[in-house]
Amino acid sequence: MDAITQFLNNQAAWHWWALGAVLLALEIASTTQYLLWPGIAALLVGVLKFLVPSLDGRLAVFLFAVIAVVATAVWKRSAWGRAERNTHTNLNDRSAQYVGRMVRAEENFVNGRGAVRVDDTRWCANTVDGSSPIKGDMLRVSGADGAELKVQLAPGFPDTRRGGDLGSARVRREGATER
Repeated sequence: MDAITQFLNNQAAWHWWALGAVLLALEIASTTQYLLWPGIAALLVGVLKFLVPSLDGRLAVFLFAVIAVVATAVWKRSAWGRAERNTHTNLNDRSAQYVGRMVRAEENFVNGRGAVRVDDTRWCANTVDGSSPIKGDMLRVSGADGAELKVQLAPGFPDTRRGGDLGSARVRREGATER
Protein backbone atom coordinates (compact mmCIF):
# COMPACT_ATOMS: atom_id res chain seq x y z
CA MET A 1 0.00 0.00 0.00
CA ASP A 2 2.90 2.34 0.76
CA ALA A 3 4.27 1.76 -2.70
CA ILE A 4 1.00 2.89 -4.29
CA THR A 5 0.80 5.94 -2.02
CA GLN A 6 4.39 6.84 -2.80
CA PHE A 7 3.74 6.37 -6.53
CA LEU A 8 0.70 8.67 -6.39
CA ASN A 9 2.57 11.31 -4.41
CA ASN A 10 5.38 11.33 -6.95
CA GLN A 11 3.10 12.21 -9.87
CA ALA A 12 3.83 15.68 -11.16
CA ALA A 13 1.34 18.04 -12.74
CA TRP A 14 2.36 17.10 -16.26
CA HIS A 15 1.38 13.48 -15.56
CA TRP A 16 -2.18 14.63 -15.00
CA TRP A 17 -2.06 16.84 -18.07
CA ALA A 18 -0.79 13.91 -20.11
CA LEU A 19 -3.61 11.74 -18.79
CA GLY A 20 -6.10 14.49 -19.66
CA ALA A 21 -4.66 14.81 -23.17
CA VAL A 22 -4.88 11.05 -23.72
CA LEU A 23 -8.48 10.92 -22.49
CA LEU A 24 -9.47 13.87 -24.67
CA ALA A 25 -7.75 12.30 -27.68
CA LEU A 26 -9.69 9.09 -27.06
CA GLU A 27 -12.86 11.14 -26.75
CA ILE A 28 -12.20 12.82 -30.07
CA ALA A 29 -11.60 9.43 -31.66
CA SER A 30 -14.63 7.76 -30.12
CA THR A 31 -17.09 10.72 -29.87
CA THR A 32 -18.93 9.00 -27.02
CA GLN A 33 -18.87 12.00 -24.67
CA TYR A 34 -17.98 9.67 -21.79
CA LEU A 35 -14.27 10.53 -21.79
CA LEU A 36 -14.72 14.28 -22.21
CA TRP A 37 -15.24 15.11 -18.57
CA PRO A 38 -12.69 12.65 -17.16
CA GLY A 39 -10.18 14.27 -19.52
CA ILE A 40 -11.11 17.73 -18.31
CA ALA A 41 -11.02 16.51 -14.70
CA ALA A 42 -7.47 15.23 -15.22
CA LEU A 43 -6.46 18.61 -16.64
CA LEU A 44 -8.01 20.39 -13.63
CA VAL A 45 -6.25 18.10 -11.17
CA GLY A 46 -3.01 18.78 -13.05
CA VAL A 47 -3.55 22.52 -12.60
CA LEU A 48 -4.26 21.95 -8.89
CA LYS A 49 -1.13 19.81 -8.59
CA PHE A 50 0.86 22.55 -10.35
CA LEU A 51 -0.42 25.20 -7.93
CA VAL A 52 -0.05 22.98 -4.85
CA PRO A 53 2.88 20.61 -5.54
CA SER A 54 2.58 19.04 -2.08
CA LEU A 55 -0.99 17.86 -2.82
CA ASP A 56 -1.43 14.31 -1.57
CA GLY A 57 -1.61 11.79 -4.41
CA ARG A 58 -4.59 10.00 -2.87
CA LEU A 59 -6.47 13.30 -2.61
CA ALA A 60 -5.61 14.07 -6.24
CA VAL A 61 -7.03 10.72 -7.37
CA PHE A 62 -10.11 11.29 -5.21
CA LEU A 63 -10.65 14.77 -6.70
CA PHE A 64 -10.16 13.38 -10.20
CA ALA A 65 -12.78 10.69 -9.62
CA VAL A 66 -15.31 13.04 -8.02
CA ILE A 67 -14.91 15.78 -10.65
CA ALA A 68 -15.11 13.26 -13.49
CA VAL A 69 -18.23 11.49 -12.22
CA VAL A 70 -20.11 14.62 -11.12
CA ALA A 71 -19.26 16.55 -14.29
CA THR A 72 -20.26 13.62 -16.50
CA ALA A 73 -23.57 13.15 -14.65
CA VAL A 74 -24.38 16.88 -14.78
CA TRP A 75 -23.43 17.01 -18.47
CA LYS A 76 -25.62 14.05 -19.37
CA ARG A 77 -28.60 15.55 -17.54
CA SER A 78 -28.16 18.99 -19.06
CA ALA A 79 -29.82 20.14 -22.26
CA TRP A 80 -26.45 20.14 -24.06
CA GLY A 81 -25.68 16.58 -23.05
CA ARG A 82 -29.06 15.31 -24.23
CA ALA A 83 -28.77 16.58 -27.74
CA GLU A 84 -31.06 14.77 -30.12
CA ARG A 85 -29.36 11.98 -31.88
CA ASN A 86 -31.95 11.24 -34.50
CA THR A 87 -30.82 9.40 -37.53
CA HIS A 88 -32.42 9.93 -40.85
CA THR A 89 -34.85 7.10 -41.39
CA ASN A 90 -34.21 6.98 -45.12
CA LEU A 91 -30.54 7.89 -45.10
CA ASN A 92 -29.51 4.68 -46.85
CA ASP A 93 -32.68 4.42 -48.91
CA ARG A 94 -32.11 6.92 -51.69
CA SER A 95 -35.30 6.20 -53.58
CA ALA A 96 -37.47 6.75 -50.48
CA GLN A 97 -36.06 10.29 -50.23
CA TYR A 98 -37.96 11.19 -53.39
CA VAL A 99 -41.43 10.38 -52.10
CA GLY A 100 -43.66 13.41 -52.57
CA ARG A 101 -41.49 15.05 -55.22
CA MET A 102 -42.76 16.15 -58.60
CA VAL A 103 -40.97 14.56 -61.53
CA ARG A 104 -41.39 14.59 -65.29
CA ALA A 105 -41.97 11.51 -67.45
CA GLU A 106 -38.93 10.95 -69.65
CA GLU A 107 -40.75 8.72 -72.11
CA ASN A 108 -44.20 7.41 -72.84
CA PHE A 109 -45.19 4.79 -70.27
CA VAL A 110 -46.19 1.37 -71.58
CA ASN A 111 -48.44 -0.77 -69.40
CA GLY A 112 -47.78 1.56 -66.51
CA ARG A 113 -43.98 1.27 -66.78
CA GLY A 114 -41.62 3.97 -67.92
CA ALA A 115 -38.89 6.32 -66.83
CA VAL A 116 -38.80 9.60 -64.97
CA ARG A 117 -36.04 12.08 -64.29
CA VAL A 118 -35.27 13.08 -60.73
CA ASP A 119 -32.63 15.78 -60.59
CA ASP A 120 -29.93 14.44 -62.88
CA THR A 121 -30.81 10.77 -62.67
CA ARG A 122 -33.14 8.69 -64.79
CA TRP A 123 -35.25 6.27 -62.72
CA CYS A 124 -37.46 3.35 -63.71
CA ALA A 125 -41.01 4.02 -62.63
CA ASN A 126 -44.35 2.28 -62.31
CA THR A 127 -47.67 4.02 -62.06
CA VAL A 128 -49.68 3.04 -59.02
CA ASP A 129 -53.01 3.23 -60.87
CA GLY A 130 -51.90 1.43 -64.04
CA SER A 131 -52.22 4.55 -66.19
CA SER A 132 -49.73 5.29 -68.93
CA PRO A 133 -48.50 8.88 -68.79
CA ILE A 134 -46.88 10.31 -71.85
CA LYS A 135 -43.53 12.00 -72.14
CA GLY A 136 -43.54 15.34 -70.38
CA ASP A 137 -46.39 14.59 -67.96
CA MET A 138 -45.80 15.78 -64.44
CA LEU A 139 -45.94 12.94 -61.94
CA ARG A 140 -45.74 12.74 -58.19
CA VAL A 141 -43.56 10.09 -56.56
CA SER A 142 -45.81 8.19 -54.18
CA GLY A 143 -43.48 5.41 -53.13
CA ALA A 144 -40.38 3.45 -53.91
CA ASP A 145 -39.50 -0.17 -54.23
CA GLY A 146 -35.76 -0.58 -54.36
CA ALA A 147 -34.50 1.21 -57.45
CA GLU A 148 -37.97 1.69 -58.91
CA LEU A 149 -40.20 4.64 -58.16
CA LYS A 150 -43.97 4.42 -57.85
CA VAL A 151 -45.59 7.44 -59.46
CA GLN A 152 -49.01 8.87 -60.18
CA LEU A 153 -50.22 11.79 -62.19
CA ALA A 154 -49.61 14.98 -60.30
CA PRO A 155 -52.70 16.63 -58.85
CA GLY A 156 -53.81 19.48 -61.04
CA PHE A 157 -52.13 17.98 -64.07
CA PRO A 158 -54.90 16.78 -66.39
CA ASP A 159 -54.86 13.38 -68.00
CA THR A 160 -55.77 14.51 -71.51
CA ARG A 161 -56.17 11.01 -72.89
CA ARG A 162 -59.07 10.31 -70.55
CA GLY A 163 -61.04 13.30 -71.66
CA GLY A 164 -59.64 15.56 -69.02
CA ASP A 165 -59.13 19.26 -69.33
CA LEU A 166 -56.97 20.21 -72.27
CA GLY A 167 -55.86 23.35 -70.47
CA SER A 168 -52.38 24.47 -69.85
CA ALA A 169 -50.75 21.06 -69.82
CA ARG A 170 -51.54 20.30 -73.45
CA VAL A 171 -50.67 23.82 -74.52
CA ARG A 172 -47.36 23.47 -72.75
CA ARG A 173 -46.68 20.10 -74.34
CA GLU A 174 -47.65 21.31 -77.81
CA GLY A 175 -45.57 24.39 -77.34
CA ALA A 176 -42.62 22.25 -76.37
CA THR A 177 -42.87 20.11 -79.52
CA GLU A 178 -43.08 23.10 -81.84
CA ARG A 179 -39.69 24.39 -80.83
